[in-house]
Amino acid sequence: MIRDQKRHWFDISWFYAAWLQFLLRYRKTFLGPVWLLVGPLLFIVVLGSLFSEISSTPSSVFVPYLSIGLISWTLLNGFVIGSTTVFQRGRAQILQGNLSPRDIVIIDIFTNILTFSHQLIIILAVFLYFRIGVSFYGFISLIGLIFLIANGVWLTHFFGIIGARYRDLSEVVQAVMRIAFLATPIIWMPGENGRGGILGVFLTFNPFFHFLELVRAPLLGNTISPLSWFVVIAITFLGFGLAFWFRRRFYHLIPLWI
Repeated sequence: MIRDQKRHWFDISWFYAAWLQFLLRYRKTFLGPVWLLVGPLLFIVVLGSLFSEISSTPSSVFVPYLSIGLISWTLLNGFVIGSTTVFQRGRAQILQGNLSPRDIVIIDIFTNILTFSHQLIIILAVFLYFRIGVSFYGFISLIGLIFLIANGVWLTHFFGIIGARYRDLSEVVQAVMRIAFLATPIIWMPGENGRGGILGVFLTFNPFFHFLELVRAPLLGNTISPLSWFVVIAITFLGFGLAFWFRRRFYHLIPLWI
């Protein structure tokens, strides 16, 4: 039986455990957490220069667009892919009774947020390099970020429970996310007349695009489509309802499945 201790709405031990996991991930490496910056930075510099030339878009426009999209995608991708194995990775702590599944989920959420916060340095560097100012409207991105993190909470619960029962879910989700990365405007821009035809379908029915828009558009001074607000809010409420039902129905079975 799962021991789910009653805690306050926030426990500092969750953050401490996430910080410890963050540091242990790069134990015995020369650069440590700097490796989190090297990969995305090379991606942005190389592909930013290449794709801005191919699309005939100035680097001062395309590179900030790419950097915000890529770093935000890293957080979203971390939530989705990590959720499928969250309870498997916390198997020892759950079976020993040291941590409840709820603790495991929250620690995993904090770990992803720490990684994302570390990589925000890249966006800051890009904005400083191109001398891009952020208006007061840009702070709406914080609302988009809150929605993104909130959806990470229910995703981790929902896919975590399914992934504990069906190990193949991890492989399926990874394959889907690779396709979703290419189908989402991150390394390409839809353009002013790109809302029609098949491209319009990709933008309208791609939930990842709407989540990224809530974070990226305000920082770049662009307006957010009402459709994006509707899709994100609807997915958030439906997702939490679904996760709540799964939690009540299957939480006690997690130790048997892992």
